[in-house]
Amino acid sequence: MTQSPSVRRAWRALIAVAVAAAAGLVLAPVAQAHEGTDFEIVAILDRVSPEMPGVTMKVETTPLGPQFVLENPTPTEVTVLSSVGDPLFKIGPAGVLGNFRSPEWYTSKVPNGAITIPERAAERGTPVWARVSTDPAWGWFDHRLHTVKLAPEQKAVTPPLAQLGSWTVPVMFGETLGSVDGHYEFRPRLGSFVPELSDGTPAPGVTLSALPGDPRPGVSVANTGAREIVVLGQAGEPYLRLTSAGTEANGASPTWIASQNPSAQGASAGDPTVPPQWVSVNLAPQYSFSIPWAEPEQDLAGLYQITEPTVVRQWGLTLVVDGQSVVVNGTTTMYPLGYEPSVWGFWLLLGGALLAGAGAVFAVVVVVRRRRAAAANQPKARPTGKKERVGTPS
Repeated sequence: MTQSPSVRRAWRALIAVAVAAAAGLVLAPVAQAHEGTDFEIVAILDRVSPEMPGVTMKVETTPLGPQFVLENPTPTEVTVLSSVGDPLFKIGPAGVLGNFRSPEWYTSKVPNGAITIPERAAERGTPVWARVSTDPAWGWFDHRLHTVKLAPEQKAVTPPLAQLGSWTVPVMFGETLGSVDGHYEFRPRLGSFVPELSDGTPAPGVTLSALPGDPRPGVSVANTGAREIVVLGQAGEPYLRLTSAGTEANGASPTWIASQNPSAQGASAGDPTVPPQWVSVNLAPQYSFSIPWAEPEQDLAGLYQITEPTVVRQWGLTLVVDGQSVVVNGTTTMYPLGYEPSVWGFWLLLGGALLAGAGAVFAVVVVVRRRRAAAANQPKARPTGKKERVGTPS
């Protein structure tokens, strides 16, 4: 199914709450907490039972940790249950209800569960429902998604992409009890993904800087000139516009929408063919953004096989400078974690440098000798036997 803008609002609200919580802006002193998320262990959703036609449920991997995003515009309500079987959320066409009696309602708002639980909250208590959204979509941090831990010595002997057990979250579709099931996967850090640009100053006043990613690299663009600069998105649509007044984003650009909400799909994902809908995003004519089409071409299994620096993607970035198209080529190189050049590689590099230096010195010597020989072969001026008189001509 296609997702509505309600998913985007739910996702943004969840991130805003989590960021504020991480900054200590909305939390009282911690009364309950557990260990943080291990970002090398990923929760993968495998199946939803029973089938829920028209309902979308995903597990998103975010910089703050794994989270659920559920949208249900159908007439049948979906109830998510807590780890002890209490109703936690009710999500349906009229919006979202939260059970304020459940302790897990409070921990679901922050990625690490570190939040004060009110004394009135209790497991297996009578639900206290409150409407928390009028949209039929909700996102939350479910701490059943990061219960598996590995010690460093265990990680050292665990192969990448190994499955580490399963997880389950009970749900109800109407009056039918079911579950959302998945597994854990070990995904150790791959290394660094370093982009390079063919031209850092493709037009007067325009500066591009490549930004490393994990694995998606990015670019920073600045416009210090008087010209209008438009950055095109993945579908060739106007994405960003930089002028002396600042930076604007095209609200209809699929590239822009995906950068704000990775789960956007269908009609909510934008339309690259409609006229741009410019919205100010920065008062300065400078902006940094990731580049989806600069991600590696290989799948995860292929990337884990790489043992030395390897170009994993060639790509391009198109700018429109005062109506003229300018294409800057880029490459993404993966440097595996812990990569170190071999001893032979070091000596080869050193030998190459010495040869290059010797060649340069030889070339200089040859040029100097040729110039001296040429000077020696030139005929010398013959003396006239007269002295030139130096003075002011009469």
